[in-house]
Amino acid sequence: MIDVYVTGGGVAALAAALDLVEVGLSVRVAVTDAGEELPRGAVRDPEGTIAALLERLASPIGGDRESAERAGRPDAAPRAVPPEAVALPGARGGWQLQPLPAVLGAPAVPLSSECLAILGGGGAFRAYLDRLKPLLTIGKTREFGALVRSRFGRTALDRLVEPLIRERFGVAPEHVDVAVAAPGLNEALSRSGSLSAAVLAYSERHVARETRVIPAGGWGAARDALLERLALYGAQLADARPTAVRLGDDEHRVEEADGGRFETRAVVLDRGRRVDASGPAVSCEGEASEPRLPAAARVRARASVGVEAPVAIPGAARVRTVELPSGERWSVRVSRRGEADWEAELRGPAAPAEAVARQPDPEELAAALTGAGLSPRAGTEWRTRRYAAPHARIEQRDEARAAVDDLDGRFRGSALPVGSSLHGDDLSAALETARAQAVGLRRRLTGIAD
Repeated sequence: MIDVYVTGGGVAALAAALDLVEVGLSVRVAVTDAGEELPRGAVRDPEGTIAALLERLASPIGGDRESAERAGRPDAAPRAVPPEAVALPGARGGWQLQPLPAVLGAPAVPLSSECLAILGGGGAFRAYLDRLKPLLTIGKTREFGALVRSRFGRTALDRLVEPLIRERFGVAPEHVDVAVAAPGLNEALSRSGSLSAAVLAYSERHVARETRVIPAGGWGAARDALLERLALYGAQLADARPTAVRLGDDEHRVEEADGGRFETRAVVLDRGRRVDASGPAVSCEGEASEPRLPAAARVRARASVGVEAPVAIPGAARVRTVELPSGERWSVRVSRRGEADWEAELRGPAAPAEAVARQPDPEELAAALTGAGLSPRAGTEWRTRRYAAPHARIEQRDEARAAVDDLDGRFRGSALPVGSSLHGDDLSAALETARAQAVGLRRRLTGIAD
């Protein structure tokens, strides 16, 4: 019997495996087909959880720099990617750089030249009235859209905030909690007396929260570093794909595609990043009801395609909202991929998982791009996939955590569901939860705790 079986090779699952194997537990990890589970680029890391893991992989074990076996992986070291201004549709057409400082589009200086170029004179002056308007509700506005509309007006909400909020969350700003989008902004508003002053006071914290992280050598290098570290500690790295997991009261059983069968004291169920990724069938032994595995309650589709080079704005991606012939509102980001290639990434609306069962229609997406003045590049193909939608409400985040805790508690901490799809496609939150669960599990398996 082994101590722990890990059913996949996503970042959160491998990090949990490392926390378990480094204390001497026997761990078997199924690492096949994990490439699609890796992030595509730099990701948000507001609490520094991802950067801490990457620093750990980049550093030698125990500080021993003499032994090649204990050496770190410099290509896994975290590289910070600060947020940059994007270009938004201007008041007179074309593209204009968004005003900074800002919090998800809400500006600190409503009468700046950038605000005037996007909002026009009337819209910018309406936003400036925020400085003169008394604060009637101190830190009580829940929805980000309602807060911006009441302080800056509808034009600022539609042109500055809506494109960025819809890109991030897949819903209109009126359906996003301030406490989720910008924790602490309402408190800054109470102290400052106006939203523009609050944005200015909050801007450094916002930049820190929005700074993304990526391994120096890419996510493939970080995954390789995790696998090397696991092998160094003696983990079994399996090429066979697990097909079935049977959870029992005292022990669990795992079957692999090549016929291998394993008894294990605990299992880490990697739910991965993509909501349509297949995993092993999970059932129970000796119980009337099968376990209800946590899954993404809300999903959004994404699609990307190469496009002809738009009018250049040095160093700036372009972000806007488009409407498909079906009436759905999608976010579009056009950014440079290499020296000469440009790519459009479209993100669909967040919706219940059953409502996003189909992949988007490329013809509808192409029509939306054409309507926005963009042309798919000849010879390039659409790339479509589905991911969990980010949590826009506190309740959504709490419900997702409760679903993870429910399975964890049902099997007394010996069945740990992990993966970004359980946390609104948030690798930082998934990693934090997976490592906390793994620490609790290793304490029980080593006899430190009951």
